[in-house]
Amino acid sequence: MHHIKISDHRNDPAVRRLLVLAAEPASEQALETLLDECEGLEVLASTTASGDVTALAAYRHSDSYAICVEYLAVDPALQGQGLGSALLAGLRDTYQKNIWATTDDDAVGFYRALGCLVSPSAADPRWPEAQRYLCTLPCYPLLTSQPEEDPGYEAVGGELMRGLIAIAEPTEQWAKDFHRLRDQIADALGSTALAIEHTGSTSVPGLPAKPIIDIILLVPDANQEASYVPALDSTGIILWHREPGWYGHRMLKPVAGSLLPEANIHVFSAGSPEYLRHLIFREHLKHNETDRLAYASVKRNAARALAASDGENGLVMDYNRIKEPFILDVHQRIFTR
Repeated sequence: MHHIKISDHRNDPAVRRLLVLAAEPASEQALETLLDECEGLEVLASTTASGDVTALAAYRHSDSYAICVEYLAVDPALQGQGLGSALLAGLRDTYQKNIWATTDDDAVGFYRALGCLVSPSAADPRWPEAQRYLCTLPCYPLLTSQPEEDPGYEAVGGELMRGLIAIAEPTEQWAKDFHRLRDQIADALGSTALAIEHTGSTSVPGLPAKPIIDIILLVPDANQEASYVPALDSTGIILWHREPGWYGHRMLKPVAGSLLPEANIHVFSAGSPEYLRHLIFREHLKHNETDRLAYASVKRNAARALAASDGENGLVMDYNRIKEPFILDVHQRIFTR
């Protein structure tokens, strides 16, 4: 594997065939436009001993933690030999970043087999009828550490909220509330919403939780608030606070009186380590009864301890701090690979 420049391969029949496979340009002019786009991307290629290109991944660094693979293709005669997997694993291991891409039904099985986390994604305007998926290949060392910079908490729509931290027994209503919120967010953002996932304890059947729906919304760049905040604001979901130094995190909430379920909508850029932590932790709790029951006990004890010390003046961050040792222990077990 080595890097190539598309500018040196515009007339290479093998490269042109691979890009047609990857993006299905509708015409020769569309292919030329695609080649123009790829000149602005980095391209990792697999080649034969004689230099013929047999597979390629055209990509960009989307931020400090992730690489977006825009186009991936393997010569049909060589598919099934691990060339595509080697390209993506090579990018992850070289740069120590998460790898993300969007795809359709034809290729999603490849990404699942590679070890990607898969979320339903918004329709791509280029293929409006096709079901799309966001596929993210974790770089596990990123999941066991946190950014060293100051998160830079900035209140916008509201300050930290105090109150009695109460734990409710699980209910099927939580899933319904998530679906309602997901549909509203998806309708407002269209293709900007790369993934909308139900996370936190209300997403795990059988787990007690604070009755507030946690959602992770992935967008191309969380720091570009203009791409999503105004559209959500118009539906009654407002920017509550931002933490630019913590993966570009923004949190939004339904405004009081919106008739929407109470929720915390956490916005991150695609490829965010925090998104992967939450999804892997959620799936672990769904399938590991021992840890699920232990976490339920930790949550109830944390709520009782905070109620005893702070009453109706409790902060969620203090509740989370009590739970943190258990969560970090589980993280260490499931992220060490």
